[in-house]
Amino acid sequence: MATTREQSLHQRKFPDGRTCVSCFSPGASLLLAVPCGHVFCEPCISKRCSLALKDRTLVPAHCCGLEFPTEYVKEALGSVDFMTYTRFLRERQWKGTTLRSDVEYARVVKRIGGMQCPRCGVGVQKISGCQTMRCFCGNQFLYKY
Repeated sequence: MATTREQSLHQRKFPDGRTCVSCFSPGASLLLAVPCGHVFCEPCISKRCSLALKDRTLVPAHCCGLEFPTEYVKEALGSVDFMTYTRFLRERQWKGTTLRSDVEYARVVKRIGGMQCPRCGVGVQKISGCQTMRCFCGNQFLYKY
């Protein structure tokens, strides 16, 4: 007997007739819908999840700004890589703390005329160019003096 969760996943599977939005393969035997409504073939979901392991700015694996279902990512990566993926996800979600070292770090960044990334807290300093900054964590923000 299928659980409600399994039934929910099954309802997201589509027969032939629709194409994968990534590879546009019309012959995909199984397409999976992601939260934004787009559908991907299993190999393309696997590729996106694998790329996220190589480039942390792609974590979480997503489409249209909405995360892929955890079940898709876990199935695509396998248990060992999924553990790495979840670690990257936790690191991305880290926010600054009130540890003394963090307070001192923020003070130093401010003193040299820099600012911290609103997402991960890494200090950046603008040298030239426009006000748009892109942090290594993937966050894009406006630099404020």
